[in-house]
Amino acid sequence: MKEDSEILSMVFDSIPGNIVVVDAENYMILHANHAFLELYGIPLVESRKKRCYEVTHRLDKPCHESGEECPVRLAADTGRVSKCVHVHKREDGESRMIRLAAHPIREADGKILRVVEISEDITEQTKMQDEIRKKSDFLDNILKNSPDGIIGNDPEGNIFLFNESAERIFGYTAAQAIGKINASALYPPGGAREVKEFIYGEDFGGRGRLHDFETKIVTSTGKLIPIRLSCELLHEGGREIGTIGFFHDISGRLALQDHLAESEAKFRTLFETASDAILSIDENGLILMANRAAKDLFEHPGQDIGGSDVRRLLGTGQEGTWEVLAGYATRSDSGKYVESSAVTRSGKKVPFHISVSKSVSGGKRFYNAILRDVSKIKAYEEDLQILANTDSLTRLYNRRQLYPMMQKDLDHAVRKKIPFSVMLIDIDHFKKFNDKYGHAGGDLLLVHFADKMRSAFRKMDTAFRFGGEEFVVLLPETTGEAAMVPAERFRQLIADSRLSMPPEGRPVSFTVSVGIAGHRNGNTLDDVIRHADLAMYAAKSGGRNRVVNFDYLPKPGTP
Repeated sequence: MKEDSEILSMVFDSIPGNIVVVDAENYMILHANHAFLELYGIPLVESRKKRCYEVTHRLDKPCHESGEECPVRLAADTGRVSKCVHVHKREDGESRMIRLAAHPIREADGKILRVVEISEDITEQTKMQDEIRKKSDFLDNILKNSPDGIIGNDPEGNIFLFNESAERIFGYTAAQAIGKINASALYPPGGAREVKEFIYGEDFGGRGRLHDFETKIVTSTGKLIPIRLSCELLHEGGREIGTIGFFHDISGRLALQDHLAESEAKFRTLFETASDAILSIDENGLILMANRAAKDLFEHPGQDIGGSDVRRLLGTGQEGTWEVLAGYATRSDSGKYVESSAVTRSGKKVPFHISVSKSVSGGKRFYNAILRDVSKIKAYEEDLQILANTDSLTRLYNRRQLYPMMQKDLDHAVRKKIPFSVMLIDIDHFKKFNDKYGHAGGDLLLVHFADKMRSAFRKMDTAFRFGGEEFVVLLPETTGEAAMVPAERFRQLIADSRLSMPPEGRPVSFTVSVGIAGHRNGNTLDDVIRHADLAMYAAKSGGRNRVVNFDYLPKPGTP
């Protein structure tokens, strides 16, 4: 329907992701936003003549019949969101890696007739990951083939890497060291603590690394050997996962220093190019380090925010937020993220997921925080929620939302004796209207009627499309008797209104039958709806174009 398409266009075209609405049975494209059409080089009108796999895969049969997982089929069959990654071909023949998420849209009767598929082109992201993997393999090669002793340990000191040169220097085999010896045991008393203090300091290569630091180690026989140590803190996703150390004898072989400088540059590059904001914060809440994504998130592009108070960075109205977030670092599930928000320099509120970890050095606490901006995700969720909870034609709440809202009024009625009423409205002779003017004319009438409902009732009242030509108005704080006033006023408003029917614009009138039921003690939600329905059918039986209150209906046994 034209109005439906225009609404979808306004919602979907405001979303930067690639979105397509697909018929769950035959895979025909029902609607696609501008981003999707531009990616595949196809006009909207032409896309509606094709099935989704004909556009995305350039194939003549569905994905699951071509040996691939079909997210649309899975979402329609299971009723749950289905996610996968496909290789799609653009119009120019170029293959693109696409991440897909198919969201089933359940109709009022519970059936799934449409699926909203949101896709993201991750080709460049995948290429970057491959490049990072190649560089990581190159670094692993260096570590494996280095002639110098190389030891890797986790934040607790458990050794996970012990190369052949380390075996020669320390006198342990890799089997004896890995998982069995703590790195602190390789130093004389106080040596490991000294190394740890300096690695978090700035004196020998900067925070997080040591460069040409002279100290001593203890071999398996108890012999002290002077070495020159170069080591680096390892991070994964902004989280410290251990330390890697290169051990040189004091007499030479300085060539490995060049490799370490290259390694440091690579780690720094990964830190600065990370899409998530990363902050290193001291125990007083002062920012020690922030990557480019963090500066952009808080609208400080290109500026050094080191030394700033993280509380001020989080913005006005966020007082106490940092203390709460820092508290998560001491919990057993500290690696998990929590949801919070910040206010940027321009006053924009930004929701984000944050993970906070804590480390202690020299008796001082340090925090590493990783923040992911989830503004787009929140916007997607809100848009999908609107689609799921409203009638696409009239833009009124659908039947699914009626009972949750009624339950709130029922709770008030039970606890506080606050009345509420339900108005059930049926458009008279709607089937004849449809037969005469067609479904397009019927849709035009329904939209016109919904607009009248929006303007006729109080802000505290809520209108719903109950099904077909039936509508419900929920009137809080209103008895059944009091509801007669707005009901009669609305009935008269409709009777006096005229709808211009295309193409000639001839004015057409119509009427409604209204049933009213106020909540009574002991009534369930179904009772109230049933009473309003009985009153509405009494209005129809009484000649239509009238309002009937259930309380005025003859009771069983009444003559």
